[in-house]
Amino acid sequence: MRTVFIKVSLWFQQIFIYPQKTLNEIGEDYDAYWRQKRGTQPNLSVWQKKRAQLIVQALKRSHEKEFEIIDIGSGDGVILKYILDHFPNARAIGYDSSPVAHELAHKSGIQDTRFLNLKDDIELKSVSESDYTLLLETLEHIPESEKVLRSAYEKSRKGVFFSFPNSGFFTYRLRMLFGKFPAQWIRMPNEHLRFWTYNDAKWWLCAQGYKNARIEVYEGVPLIRKILPGIFGAGIFAFLPKE
Repeated sequence: MRTVFIKVSLWFQQIFIYPQKTLNEIGEDYDAYWRQKRGTQPNLSVWQKKRAQLIVQALKRSHEKEFEIIDIGSGDGVILKYILDHFPNARAIGYDSSPVAHELAHKSGIQDTRFLNLKDDIELKSVSESDYTLLLETLEHIPESEKVLRSAYEKSRKGVFFSFPNSGFFTYRLRMLFGKFPAQWIRMPNEHLRFWTYNDAKWWLCAQGYKNARIEVYEGVPLIRKILPGIFGAGIFAFLPKE
């Protein structure tokens, strides 16, 4: 019951509320973002756990045991840790631009972390090749998402997992109905630069030549999201298998 109340409260905020900050208080300190988001002890959020579970399920379906996986925008490393807990013979590398995120990832048990600023390395020249690449809640934060996704795809031997919010979720639709543009940001107005609905994501990937993308939604409204994923699925999760 408490979980239902929390979800309904969040949906209400997404429909009616603006972030409670004045613009002159907002900065782009990514280190401060991680201090505020995780504090000193990293833990899987509900959303992170669901994404991690979807990745583990896909890897198990492929009968994977030993593989290399990198996470671009790895943050505190908790998703990589979850994957390694299920595949102890896998090798994981986390890439992030925040020293604080690296510290948190080390606390999570991810020791191989490397610096990467996507604004400077759009084509991922400094990223090593791997079997799988993760781009979880990353593409919506950068203007040239297509170049980053293509580069990650080319450097992956088996495929790319990625996720981003569904801008067609019912709360964003209702927010528009009440005269407010969907506010998909918490700390700063330029937090999210790109937006996709479920149908947009399918078209977008096809337009770039990815013909075998596997796309699904997660979180949102239980049960009904299976019938109307574009409206009642809050997050979009996709896998691009390497041909």
